[in-house]
Amino acid sequence: MSAVQTRKVVEGFLGEHGSEWLAEAVEFYEPAAAEPHRGRSDVAQWLAGFYGAAFDGARAEPVALIVDGERAGYQFVFSGVHSGSLFGEAPTGRAVRVPMAVFYEVKDGEIVSASLYYDTAGLSAQLGWPGQPTGLNPAHDTARQP
Repeated sequence: MSAVQTRKVVEGFLGEHGSEWLAEAVEFYEPAAAEPHRGRSDVAQWLAGFYGAAFDGARAEPVALIVDGERAGYQFVFSGVHSGSLFGEAPTGRAVRVPMAVFYEVKDGEIVSASLYYDTAGLSAQLGWPGQPTGLNPAHDTARQP
C-alpha cells in the first residue's frame, strides 16, 4: 500500500473509530493487557470500553501523524473524566490528561495491527490510585518485532 492509502485508512479510523477499518484478524497491543486483543469485535469492545464507557468527554488531541508505506504513527493527548469502570476499578470522577502514541500497520485497506503506548503509572497517579490497579499489567512490554 502507498503512504497515501495508509493515511486514508488511519485518518478514517481516527475520525470515527469504526470497526470497519479493522481487519477481521486485527491484533491490538496495549500496556494494560498481558496479551494482545485479537479480532475485530474484541478490539472494538476494548476501544468502546476505554474511550467511551470509562471516560466521559473522552478526547484525543492530535499532535502528529507520520505515515511511511504500510505503517503509521499517531501521537496524541488523551483527556476525559473517569466516569466508568477501568481495569476493574470504580470511577473516581477525576479528570485525566495523558500523552499517548499508537503505531498502526495497514494492509489491503485495513488495520492489521496497532500498538498503543502510554504511561500507566502516570494515569494511575492522576486517578489517585495507590500503586497499580489489579487489572493493570505494568510489567507487560508491548515492544515487539514488526
